[in-house]
Amino acid sequence: MSFNCSQTVQQLTPTHVMMVLLCLLPLVSTHTQANMAEKVSNLHVTPNRCVALRQGQTCFQDITFKWQQAEVANYCLIELSTSQPLKCWQHATRGEYSIDFKSEKSLTYVLRKDKESTNLASSTVTVSWVYKSSKRPKSSWKLF
Repeated sequence: MSFNCSQTVQQLTPTHVMMVLLCLLPLVSTHTQANMAEKVSNLHVTPNRCVALRQGQTCFQDITFKWQQAEVANYCLIELSTSQPLKCWQHATRGEYSIDFKSEKSLTYVLRKDKESTNLASSTVTVSWVYKSSKRPKSSWKLF
């Protein structure tokens, strides 16, 4: 029995339909597995932006991290510039953690397995400002 793609729908027998579905099944399965892997390996920070009044000022914000991984393991949330763990979880696949963010610059956070250096997921808190810095260069002399 052969299958010709140019056959009309009326000419398709249940056997032909089954053959097409069986051919598509590996594609659907692979796509679903890829989507599951994407959904499972993540780190979200909320909110992901902190706004200060003026450029260079410290920005203060309560932020919450949520993460999820496919494999049960020991994981740590790390602030990338200092490489210091903020919080670690034992035998977990997901976690949540809140901090009082305070910084003058944007910071990136990563999720790693405990005692490993590979970043599994990352998220950045972006610091922005309402007004640019108003600092003007001071002159060394005055007219009055």
